Amino acid sequence: MPAFLLVLVFGYLPLWTHCDVCEEDDLKVVFLQTQVRIASSTPALKPLGHSFYSTDPARSAAWWLRYSTSQPLPAASQSLLNLVGVAEAEEASAVQVRDSEGPAGQLYFLKVPSWRSPENLTMADFVKAAEMSWSTVMTRRQLYSPWTDFHVGHKMRTMKPRQFQEDDVPYQYYIPDPDLSRGWRIIRAYVPNTTWTVEWLAQFYDSEKEELNEAWQTQDPDHCRGQDDRDKRDTWWKSTFGVANASLAQDFAIKVLGAVPAGQPFPWPPRPDCLAAQWVTLPYDGEEWKALQMHFVENPVYSCTLHDLPELLRHQREFVQSHPDCINSFMLNSLVLETRSLDPFIRRLAETSTPHFVFKVSDVFALIFSFPGNEMVTLQIRSQHVSVVSPKPVRFCT
Repeated sequence: MPAFLLVLVFGYLPLWTHCDVCEEDDLKVVFLQTQVRIASSTPALKPLGHSFYSTDPARSAAWWLRYSTSQPLPAASQSLLNLVGVAEAEEASAVQVRDSEGPAGQLYFLKVPSWRSPENLTMADFVKAAEMSWSTVMTRRQLYSPWTDFHVGHKMRTMKPRQFQEDDVPYQYYIPDPDLSRGWRIIRAYVPNTTWTVEWLAQFYDSEKEELNEAWQTQDPDHCRGQDDRDKRDTWWKSTFGVANASLAQDFAIKVLGAVPAGQPFPWPPRPDCLAAQWVTLPYDGEEWKALQMHFVENPVYSCTLHDLPELLRHQREFVQSHPDCINSFMLNSLVLETRSLDPFIRRLAETSTPHFVFKVSDVFALIFSFPGNEMVTLQIRSQHVSVVSPKPVRFCT
């Protein structure tokens, strides 16, 4: 059993043995043991990268190449060819993010024909909303936008702050509560032509943080945030999603993916004046600190421009419920993982009555699905093996 699961189990034993009549603590132990059984029987999920819908894939990729330690990913790269949607895309670009130790995830930008909802909305409308909402942050009209809750989280070692300064490109930069942060810095920037941002975490010993432009520094926007452990995490250490119900998202990740809880630095149950979040760590073979985290964020504090996240949720939920035989362009906004077999995940999705698709893409099989009740969270899991269903060709509805 991985070391972090042993810590989770035995970390609760003193509480259990010293509280024999405490039913609440007994329930915690039972719940935790269930989590351990699920995680221990689940194949590891290796993070490969992120796929994004982009209205201009070449521009999105060029932004990453300019402002991060990335390299172009050739169009003939097998990893790109194995991506859901690349064969159907009108345009596609990709980058390989690297740090001093090697690859740190791939980022794929695709443009496919977009489904138009009964409200006459397409993905291009939501990209515009994310861009306009980010503008309200950069012009200091508010400290944050709920659209920013869709972000990839990297260590600062993949950021090129000097290029930002040379081009006078704005970003958000703030220092969390000094009593909690121990010298960390947070940097956020919008990825052009997408609904996503990037968050860079600068630790106190990172020399690059000295190049940050103080003119872009703002107050800490993380309402009600408490202490959390940011140490011992890999370069690409998290993927964050805005959700309607963080607890439901966490429960689904535990049951279907075999994830384990990773803390909740914000008040829980949620409060109307605070951000709220649930974090999980995905199953991983190897050192625990390299395992990827998924963060699910409820944001009642800040506002959006043009279109908000509840509209996006309605848009995607309506599509999922009315189109059982195809995917749409929004589902290209997916965390891309790899595992040895799709079978355990397909079985769990079937047990939870979750719509899902198994596609044959180039020389791999790809399982793609959204979280029920939080359809803004989409995963794409690749594997060389599937036996419980027959894969089908990729099909988009427009």
